Amino acid sequence: MRSKQGIARIVAAVLVLYVVGWEGFYKWGLCRIYVPPGGMMVLTAKVGWSNPDPENLRVVDEGVQGVQKLVRGEGRHFYNPFFYDRDTAPHVDELGPEEVGLVESKSGKQLPPGEFLVDDVDHLKGIWRAVLTPGKWRLNPRAFEVTKLKATKIQPGYVGCVTSLSGASPQDGSLAGAGQRGIRSNVLQPGLYYLNPREFQVDSVEIGYREISFTDVSFPSKDGFTIKLDVSVVWGLEPVKVPFVMMQFGNVEQVINKVIHPQVESICRNEGSRYQAKDFIEGVTRERFQSTFTETLTSVCAEKKITVITALVRAIDVPIEIREPIQQAKVAMEESLTKGEQQSTQKLINDLEQVKADVEKGVREVAAETERTIASVRAEGEKKVAEIRAQLMVDVAAIEREIAELSAERTRVLGKAEADVTQLLREAESDKLRQSVDAIGGPAVYANYIFATGLPPDFQVVIRYAGPGTFWTDLPGTAGGKGLESAASLKILEKAQKDGQK
Repeated sequence: MRSKQGIARIVAAVLVLYVVGWEGFYKWGLCRIYVPPGGMMVLTAKVGWSNPDPENLRVVDEGVQGVQKLVRGEGRHFYNPFFYDRDTAPHVDELGPEEVGLVESKSGKQLPPGEFLVDDVDHLKGIWRAVLTPGKWRLNPRAFEVTKLKATKIQPGYVGCVTSLSGASPQDGSLAGAGQRGIRSNVLQPGLYYLNPREFQVDSVEIGYREISFTDVSFPSKDGFTIKLDVSVVWGLEPVKVPFVMMQFGNVEQVINKVIHPQVESICRNEGSRYQAKDFIEGVTRERFQSTFTETLTSVCAEKKITVITALVRAIDVPIEIREPIQQAKVAMEESLTKGEQQSTQKLINDLEQVKADVEKGVREVAAETERTIASVRAEGEKKVAEIRAQLMVDVAAIEREIAELSAERTRVLGKAEADVTQLLREAESDKLRQSVDAIGGPAVYANYIFATGLPPDFQVVIRYAGPGTFWTDLPGTAGGKGLESAASLKILEKAQKDGQK
């Protein structure tokens, strides 16, 4: 049991010594190295296999003595300084948005004669075919040299004509294909391109149309006189035809010098020599010469992939000894025509004045006739108005007569109606009186009633007692004089009614 515990203590002690010694002192104290941001570390191995080609190989793979091809980036690394030399001085290559990095390898075997671009970057010296694009790159500075260059930029209104600088030449002078040297058929449209300037040459060529003028064009006429003229040509290049034109002529300036200018002079000389000097003064001949010149130049340039929109002969200078007599004759003719036109104009003016006089006369006659017509119409209208007014008065008198008759009839009818009403009222009153007399018991009773109702309010009847058995003894008892008066009146009325019934 004790032996096992002793062994465990020994193992624990070894582990502690290993961790403290190796991890603490050896690894973190001796081997640790720090690469700062933006930097890199180049290692040189002191142990390993020998360099198989020390004259050509500046960097070697891992396990071989010498500068290691692979570099280490920023951060913490652990390499034994007894086995490696550690260089943290180099910095990374940083490329901007419109930059490319041209890489030249200085490690490896020599390229075959005539070649300068490297495809196998690991084993050959030369310029890399591929370029570095914008960003940060860590290449071993002992083996590679990076050159910063501007990227290829094609502006709007232009195309890029690409010329390959490496490869075999195409046959029959045609455009270059893939892997061949020369101008390629495809052009670059406006934009930014990351191309290797040692592999491709890109020329910006303006497309569209431009105008060029020639003021020194001269040629002899059919009759031996020198004709001078000014010519303006509007021409341009289509994008798909740019490679063909550049292959034939090199650049835009050569297109002007080798095609357009010589053709202008040649066409003018060939076509102009068919006409006499005086023919260039007349409009019809000038138009024919202009049309032929434009058609011929357009056709010739089209065969060379050049587009001509128009070719305008702006001015033709004919010698004065030819121009002056013709001009004077034409001036005399124009003056004659002018005089004839003036005479015709004067005649027209005279005719116009006569027409104006006739018009004024006609206007006056029409005005007089109009006044007569207006007077006749006015008189006829007044006569019609008088007749209408007289008839209106007759009609009004008849209507007034009818109104008077109706008023008289109304008065008669109203008078009769009033008489009938009065009669009916009186009959109604008489009938009412008759009915009242009949209702009350006869004329005597009614007379007594009228007599009684006609008594004044302050009339008094004094009852005197005359003894039993008389009329007055039958009167009901009363509490006062007023009651007695009422009772007496009632008794009288009853008696009168009885007498009437008998």
